This record gives sequence, structure tokens and C-alpha cells, in this order.
Amino acid sequence: MRSRTRNAALLGATAVLTALALTACSASASPNTGASTGTESSATPVSGGTLRYLANTEPPTWDGQRVPSLNLNSINSSIFDTVTVQAEDGTYKPGLATKWEVSEDGLTYTFTLRTDVKFQDGSPFNATVLKQNFDRPLNETGLATASSGIVENTVVDDSTLKVTLSRPNASFIHALSTPHWPIYSGKVLTEHTPAELSANPKLSVGSGPFKVKDYVKGSKIVLEKNPDYNWAPSTWGHTGPAYLDEVTIQFVPEPQARIGALGSKQADAIDQVPPLNIPEVKAAGGKILEKDNTGTPYYLALNPNIAPFDDKNVRIAFRDAIDVDGLLKSVYAGEYKKAWTTTLPDTPPLGSYDKSLEKSWSFDPKASAKLLDEAGYTETDKDGYRTKDGKRLTINWAVDSLYVQTDQRQQLGEAIASSLKKAGFEVIRTPYDTAAFSAQLAKNEHNLADSSRGYADVGTTIQPYQTNAIPKDGGGSGINYGLLSDPQIDESGKIVSANSDPKVRIAEAQKVQKRILDEGFAIPLYVPKKIVGTNANVHGWKFDAVGYTDAFYDVWLGK
Repeated sequence: MRSRTRNAALLGATAVLTALALTACSASASPNTGASTGTESSATPVSGGTLRYLANTEPPTWDGQRVPSLNLNSINSSIFDTVTVQAEDGTYKPGLATKWEVSEDGLTYTFTLRTDVKFQDGSPFNATVLKQNFDRPLNETGLATASSGIVENTVVDDSTLKVTLSRPNASFIHALSTPHWPIYSGKVLTEHTPAELSANPKLSVGSGPFKVKDYVKGSKIVLEKNPDYNWAPSTWGHTGPAYLDEVTIQFVPEPQARIGALGSKQADAIDQVPPLNIPEVKAAGGKILEKDNTGTPYYLALNPNIAPFDDKNVRIAFRDAIDVDGLLKSVYAGEYKKAWTTTLPDTPPLGSYDKSLEKSWSFDPKASAKLLDEAGYTETDKDGYRTKDGKRLTINWAVDSLYVQTDQRQQLGEAIASSLKKAGFEVIRTPYDTAAFSAQLAKNEHNLADSSRGYADVGTTIQPYQTNAIPKDGGGSGINYGLLSDPQIDESGKIVSANSDPKVRIAEAQKVQKRILDEGFAIPLYVPKKIVGTNANVHGWKFDAVGYTDAFYDVWLGK
């Protein structure tokens, strides 16, 4: 069976490579002498060529306001400009807005806008169009941007928009710097429905350096240079149009097929390089570009509302029974670092990560066994699982199918489930379609769910544990997968969300991290990072502050 599975995988990879050979465009190279960013030496960028990029999945929706998606963020960053931009040091710079003023009560933001920007369909950017975009969460249901708290948008004049919030939101300016707030052409928003925006990326008309040229559902999206682009933020490496003529992004789920295409020069860059394959990419002459994410780690959210995790002893016992270090080493060859808290290092404001919590918990089978005894799970059934009052210690793990291949999380999840049998836990992993995932969690029938949230502001590391983020009946955008309702965390969350003083926000964020660990509400596993493989002719690749791929604007191709 093992041999047959391996052969089938190889045949699948070969088929994908054949398709790539038939459909991929060749990159037109121009003479150059070096490379671009990061650890590479500087060189003079050249224009022209098509970048052939292989992504692991197609985005579940093409509307950035609707569902956060790593792949969509990477694509939308090339199509849409943002109102503000975040610099490498975590500060915010002008984007489509040249400046902004905030009222003393933190409820009113007045944006002064650029007057030289036009959308890819030729329509103008102005305060009226920005109001259309900011009005969307007021008029549409199910938008993730509703959490920004906008209640009213007022056009002062063509270049000035006043935005009123229902509550102070310390991360509002950050939110406007992310691809979660794509600024669409007003013409598109007027002429098309939200459902059409979600389904068809040809309606993704922004003011960014690339525009959509072609799209084949389930196969690829092609971006072409916007020749009129001349309003790049100061955070970029150049001004004027992009260097590349086109970017062809193909959706190739099989990691080995992506790696094979890169090694055979049928692709210039690939996303989601599995850690175990990094030596293979390097041996074939490729480069590995990587950056740790900020925001939350990949973590397990435990549901404390129903048995057995309604007992703190069982929650802590479950954590103590997981050999995180050993599992990361076996699944990822040690490439991913262990996460110690529910906030990642370098998450702004700097200092939010509580370093004192490092090594505050560890793999401890003896302590786990003692806690299970204290919780009443003193018997063992014929299959080796702990029992209490004749009932097996079973953990139902709800899994979002969209993300099981991200970072080989399927393999990690299976390894965790298998390893826990020794401690007496039966772990059952049940996959759900993304569209039904939140609604399933809202039923309060699961014991465990996993997640990670990349965001360059500490507020997002607390939101997954706040009562107001619990998924509702019928779905929605709730990200509190453990259905946790804790007054102490809610109070700290309110302060972090509303207070603009970094010292206050840091102190409250650290309180939350400690409480989550003390109570066993979640188990941090590893620090996610973006791992991109490229051929030697690819230069100028950048990552944003979160650690996702930024736009292809500065990328250029050499020989």
C-alpha cells in the first residue's frame, strides 16, 4: 500500500509538471550582475519578463474584506493599494492617504487623500470612492472588516474623508495598511454585487501596480503591469511602474510538484516550501527566502465549555502530554521554532511578547498522568485509553479543510493525535469545509480546533479569546475557536483595543498570555513563517511586517 501511494503521488506530480510545461510562459531575462533584498548584494534592477509563481491553493474567495486568506493577501497586495502602509519598524506611513488626524476621544479619523491616483479601469480615486469602500461593512453581512467598528463615513470634500467609529480602535490604522482592506474602483462597487466580487477576480480592480489579465478557475490567475502606476509608497524600493511585465500564478496543491517545477526551471518561484524539502531546493541551485510571522502562533484552542476540557486539570494534562519539541523536530526537521505564548515575538508594539513565559511549561508525562488521576480518569479500557465512569477520554478535533496542507499541518495533527494515545487520550480529527467550519464550531460540540493569525498588531493575538469573537449560529467571522468567555481576558482585550499607549497595551497583552497558559485555554505550538523558494534569477523579493509575501512590485528577473 505504501509503495502504491508513493507511485500515485509521483504520477500526480508528473502530470502537474507536464501541464506546467505546456502552460507556463518563459521569463525574458535581461543582463544584470547581482541580486536584490535581504541577504543578497545590491544590483541594478532591470525591467521585463514574466514571473512564474506556484501557489499551494486557490483563495476561497477573491474579496479581501470577506475571509482572511494568506494566498489572497499575496495576490491582492499586487492589485490594490492600501490607505496606510506599515514600515519595517512598525510605524505607519502614507499610502492612499497623505495624512490623518485622530480626535481626542479616538472616535473620529480625518483622512487627507492623494489626488493623483486612478484605478486600473481609468476611474478616479477620491473621498467618495473611499467612502464606498468603508461603507461596505455597514451595508453587507459577513465581512471581517466589520470588526473595525466604523459607524459613519462623511465626505468633507474630494480629498477629505471623515470616519467615525463606535469605539476607540487602537489597531484601526494598522488594519487599513493590510490587504484585508482592498480599495476597489467605485465603478466596480456600483455595478457589481458582493457575490460577484467574491467569485470573480477579474472584478478585482484596484489602483495597484498590477491588474488582472486572465483567470482560469482552479488553475491560474495572470497579472499584468499597470503602466500608469506612479504613486508607490515610500516603503518600496522604487517608483513608477513595476519591473515585471506579468506574473503568472498557478495553483498547485502538491508540494513535490511545486518543488520539481522549480528545480526543472518550469517555475521561477514557489510558495509553501515544506521544511524537509529546503535542502532539495538548495541542492538544485534555488534560494530559500523566509520570515517569521507576527501575530499568533499556530496553536490549539481548547473548548472549556464541555467535558472533558471543562476541567482545568484535563486541559493542563493534555498540554503536558504533547512533546512539542519532538514533534516539531520529526515533522519539520527543527525548521519551525517552538512557540511559548499566544503572542509571537516581534509583534508590534515591540515588547508585547512576554519573554518571561519561555520554558514556563514543557512535555511532562508524569505530571499529565497525575492530573488525569486527580480529574477522575483513573481507569484504562481495553484499547489503552483513559476512562471515567466508564466513558472514554475522547477529544474531538475540528479541522478546517482549507488549511490542513499549510505547513504540513495534517501530518503534524496526525502525529499529535497518535502520540497522545500513550497518555490515554483518544483524539479524533474531523475535517470540515471552510464554508461550514464556523457554523460547526458554533454548535459547541467540539473539544479542540487549531488556528494561526498573522497580523502585525498585538490586538489580533487577544481577539481569538474574547467573548465577542465566538462564532455565531449560521457561521460568521468569529475566530474564538475555543468558544472561550473569560471576564479577565475580555477586560484586557477592551483596553488593548481602545488604548493607544503602547506601554498600556503591552502590559495588558502580557496579562492575557499568562492567563491563557495558567488556565490551559490554548496550547501554542510553533512560530509560523513564510518559506518561499526561488531560482537564482529572481531578485527584489520582500515580505511585509506580518511575514506574508508583499506585492511583486519590486521583484525583477535577471539571467
